[in-house]
Amino acid sequence: RLELYDDPSSSRTTAILELPGMKSEEVRVHLDKDDTLLISGERHSRMPSDQGGDVKYLAKEIKYGRFERVLHVPKGTMMSTISAAMNDGLLAVSWPRVPPGATASSHSDSATPQS
Repeated sequence: RLELYDDPSSSRTTAILELPGMKSEEVRVHLDKDDTLLISGERHSRMPSDQGGDVKYLAKEIKYGRFERVLHVPKGTMMSTISAAMNDGLLAVSWPRVPPGATASSHSDSATPQS
């Protein structure tokens, strides 16, 4: 799930994503040349039954596997102006509301959030 907000007292837009149980190295933040921010990763089960054990589930509601979320950022946003940090299962990603210099250029970059 996601919260996306634009605080008028700040020059940045921020997205908060719920990623419970995930580590920062399991998440990728990638800026594509069409001003698309792609947040992706894969959540793995850490339960013995999913690793060949004899444990049986009485309920199984947690989703595992690959995920990705696409967000649009202002034209000309550079990866160096995007910040990402993971804390307590929440990924916070922010970018400038209006990119510095506001010049469009081809870019494709990616990063791993800081913990």
